[in-house]
Amino acid sequence: MKTSTLIIILIIGLALLGGMYFFFPPNTSVEGDEITTFEECAAKYPVMESYPEQCRTPDGKHFTRDIGNELEKMNLIRINTPRPGETIESPLTITGEARGYWFFEASFPVVLLNANGQEIATGIAQAQGEWMTEDFVPFSTTLTFTNDTTQKGTFLLKKDNPSGLPENEDRLVVPVIIPVTVSEPVSADGCYVGGCSSEVCSEDPGAVSPCMYRPEYGCYQNAVCERQSTGACGWTQTNELVQCLAVM
Repeated sequence: MKTSTLIIILIIGLALLGGMYFFFPPNTSVEGDEITTFEECAAKYPVMESYPEQCRTPDGKHFTRDIGNELEKMNLIRINTPRPGETIESPLTITGEARGYWFFEASFPVVLLNANGQEIATGIAQAQGEWMTEDFVPFSTTLTFTNDTTQKGTFLLKKDNPSGLPENEDRLVVPVIIPVTVSEPVSADGCYVGGCSSEVCSEDPGAVSPCMYRPEYGCYQNAVCERQSTGACGWTQTNELVQCLAVM
């Protein structure tokens, strides 16, 4: 075979390889490209035995379970129940232990926030022993709250700060899951709201959807769930719904 022919074949081969690399880069997974959170990754791929847990997609994306700042605050305050990432129910008893100087007058404040940063419950954790010490002291409190529509929530266990000075502030952040409220019928024609953050409108009062929570689902509280001209329950759009979805 002539040298010129070999060179032409080599050039064509390199061009083909370059094209394949461009359209099919290495370590790329179409399925993995859709993964954006640890929960989504853990639902499809193995989870590493570590704390916090970790998950990796075939295309190299790496996710770590959100445990708040627990590891950072371990030498100051520790929570026993609920654990980070747990699904909570009301009434909820919170227990743990904190250094004596985390308290003031044997207590410190506890706040539960929803995914939008709104307070949905507050309480006071009480020391279960002598708090005027630098050692760890057990604490306990019980919070009562109404199930939310945002699913994800956060506990803040705040160091009591009677001085009010910013430099004396501190907190333990604990992410949790708040069960989504399933509403009663919202119309006289037998349509029910349910699902992941109430994005389902159906004839079934127990309807749920096997979805991961997404912020846009919360927009459906601004719509009207009613029976459509087709005879089936569905959403009637409102201006509030349209505007809410537009900013998502």
